[in-house]
Amino acid sequence: MSILKEFEKQEEQRPYVDRRKRPDWLVRSATIATALGWISAISAIVMLDGAAPAGESFYTRIFDVPVISQWNSSMLRWAFAAILASLFASALGMVLNATRQRRKTDKYNKLLIALCAVSAVLLALFLLRYSVHL
Repeated sequence: MSILKEFEKQEEQRPYVDRRKRPDWLVRSATIATALGWISAISAIVMLDGAAPAGESFYTRIFDVPVISQWNSSMLRWAFAAILASLFASALGMVLNATRQRRKTDKYNKLLIALCAVSAVLLALFLLRYSVHL
């Protein structure tokens, strides 16, 4: 019995040594998925802004310039595709990040969680507000 207790003490006193030299392919692919997801989410926001019709301003009234009052439906479709790509990238990154949670030092990527929330909000806003203009 004393031999087992002595062995347990030695196990408890052993310092933690991280033998990982660099991130493995799961961590790197989750990081790549996060970067691609943020790029597609930001591009979707830019496309939604570009698809909006131009408003009437002081100069358009003075110079009698015609103002386009319709939404650009093709750009709205591309924005929807970018939102779906962002949502897919965030879901893929969450799955990859969840598979790499074996050690105490492994943590969830906060940017990935934020990307998932932003993508879900963008999809909900698009379906509620912009899908009418397609």
